Amino acid sequence: MSRGGVRAAVAVFLVGLLFVWLIRPIGNPCPDVDKLPSGSTGSSAPSFAPPLTRSCTYSTPDGTQARRRYVPAIDLVALLLLAGVVGGAIGLAGPGGREPRPERAARQPRATRAEPPQAPADEQPPAPAGEQPQRERDAARRERERAERERARQEREAGRRG
Repeated sequence: MSRGGVRAAVAVFLVGLLFVWLIRPIGNPCPDVDKLPSGSTGSSAPSFAPPLTRSCTYSTPDGTQARRRYVPAIDLVALLLLAGVVGGAIGLAGPGGREPRPERAARQPRATRAEPPQAPADEQPPAPAGEQPQRERDAARRERERAERERARQEREAGRRG
């Protein structure tokens, strides 16, 4: 169901709920009047304690009065059905029933990883890992990184001058 249909269904239910509670129930306003002696009357009014209930005042021909609160449950079921029908009708009558998904932006190509700098041919490659202690490998790695940073800095400076 579309957003508009859901909103309409909620609005119909809430307005109907207020109507049933504050103005007049859909069904019998005083359901127990038929259990009283003939000639008895009943009047219904909204009850605020607890909310969404109604209070019936019954009067018999001999002058006896009684009050009873009730929840208009059948009216609530009827309101739910009415709200569902209205929401479904609006959802079907709406533009396309659903809002189209926004198109995704084109993906950026992945950045290619820079090739590691090639050691000059006259340098000896480092000894295999098993032959060199860890401390020496770390020192050699730091020295290579320092040399690469220095080379990159010199290239940037040369580019600015030229």
